[in-house]
Order: sequence, then structure tokens, then C-alpha cells
Amino acid sequence: MGVMAERPWGFWTESKLDMLSAYMRAFTTASKRAGKTVYLDLFAGQETNVNKHTGLPIDGSLRRALSTEPIFSVLRGFELRADRASSLQKAYRASAPGRDVLVYPGDVHLSLPPALSELSNCRWAPTFAFVDPDGCEARWELFEALAAHKGPGRTKVELFLLLVSPQIVRVVNNKLDARNLQRAERQVTDLFGSDEWRPILADRQACILDAERTRDELTNLMRWRLERALGYKYTHTLRLTNLQGTPLYDMIFATDHPIGDKIMSDVYRLAATRFPNMRREIRARRQDQGDTAMGSEGFWTREALLHDSPLSAGETYHRLAPSPPYGSED
Repeated sequence: MGVMAERPWGFWTESKLDMLSAYMRAFTTASKRAGKTVYLDLFAGQETNVNKHTGLPIDGSLRRALSTEPIFSVLRGFELRADRASSLQKAYRASAPGRDVLVYPGDVHLSLPPALSELSNCRWAPTFAFVDPDGCEARWELFEALAAHKGPGRTKVELFLLLVSPQIVRVVNNKLDARNLQRAERQVTDLFGSDEWRPILADRQACILDAERTRDELTNLMRWRLERALGYKYTHTLRLTNLQGTPLYDMIFATDHPIGDKIMSDVYRLAATRFPNMRREIRARRQDQGDTAMGSEGFWTREALLHDSPLSAGETYHRLAPSPPYGSED
């Protein structure tokens, strides 16, 4: 089998994964007295990829989970592509012999239920799930299965979910023919487990809602559903953007535990300051590269000066509870 080609990732992906790493370290530390912890990676992807801005390798989510200290006792990955799943399994058997790591190939909607059944002997253990689809592939049934896994009376599986709120607007649009429109609408309904998204997109198409409000309402709907339909006590959201500041996706976190709520508040608070500075660093590096190419570089680079400047005090994070879905009052 050939080596899997590395994918170029933007700094926003590295920031997302850094948040994941920070939370996983805190999660396993806080759960140490439980004696066992479980990690579930529902869209595992590849072991490593490369930062397209720096050329440096970036460890993927499952690799980061495997490297977390204190360690996860049990790790389960799910990857649609059989070649990627096989590559991941082979890599982890070689690099972490003796660890309880298993990667399931195929559609996670089919492989997750039996995988959870196989973990029935450790339903009591603190469990964390990373749900990181490329687009709108995840269906609500995944969140239902995870929330129900540990049974009544126990804290639910914690969720860290990527929601491509900007992309949802493009999935359902008035340029589709009737058949493809029906398919697109089904995909969005499957994602939210409800058709409560319809008033949001209808008013976006009617120009009643602008793009930012539409993204906010879609993200609010997912948080509302996680809390009200599945019973999670706390949800958080943080929006990540590209180099130009264009929104890409929202990272939504759900937990039943007050410690998880506090830890992710701290992780998001740090990211809310660090992320804009990462964006400025990339811009400064690009300007420096342009200056070098033109033969006009200065004694101090913009990147070096940026590192000497204080972090921005204008960006922070505060958790706000979700509100009733848009249009529900009608």
C-alpha cells in the first residue's frame, strides 16, 4: 500500500486541533481517578498532514489522542475510506504496540452502533467524542447514539463537533432542480434531526437575514437541539475563520459535567485571543516573503515585530446559553 498523500491544512485547522489537544489533556487529567477513559474519533481522516502556510507537519486528531498524557485507555477511530483506515491502524500498531486502538472502515453511521455495543463493558468510563466531518455528512443519529451510550443516570459522552454553518446555506439553494433540492433538504434535516432550520434559510433567501445572522441562528439551533432534545447541560461555540476573516465553521462543545464546562470555557477563551494573532502572523509572514522576493526586506521582519507585540485585548470568549430556534415563536 502506498503512502497516503498529505493534505494542505490552513492555520485554522491547526488551531482547531490545538484546542482539541488542550481539552483532551485536561479531560484525561480530570478523569484520572476513574481508572479508564475512552476516545472516539468519528471522522478520523489521516495520521498527519501539512500546514500550507509553514510547510510543517500537523498531527491529525487520532494521533493527538494517542499522544495525550495521561493516556486514553481505549481509542476508537472511524474512517470512511478503507485505505485511510488501514493506514491509520497500521501506523498505530507500529508506533503504540499494546494500546487499545481500533480503526473502523466504512460509513460511521453504520459502524458506530456496533462499536458502542462492543464498549458496553466500559459505559461507565468518561468518554469524549470528536466529530469532525468535511461538510454536512454527519447525521443527527450519531449524536443520539453517543448521548444514549452511557445510559440514564450517568454523564453523557462529551461531544466536540464541527458545524459548517456557512456551507449549509450553499447546500440548499434555489438553483437546484426539484430532485436535488429534495436531497439537499433531507441532508440538512438529517444533520439537525429536525426541519427547524427551514425558517432560517427561507428568511436568508428572502434577504431578511444577513449571512452572519444566518450562521448564528444555525449554530444556535444545533446547540438548542443538543441541550433540549438530547439533554446536555452545557454547550459552547467558537467560530473559526480563514486568513481573510471569512467564517469557515463553528466548533460546538457539549457536556453534562461542570468541570468540562469550565475547562472548555478556558480553552475557548485562550483560542479567542490566540486565533486572531495566528492570522496576523501568517499575514506578516506573507508580507515578509513578498519583501524578500522584491529585495526590499528590512532589518526587522514584520513577523518578528509581531511576536514582540502584546496579545490583542479586544477579543475574548463568554458562554451564552442558546435561545429558542429562529421562527419558533411564530
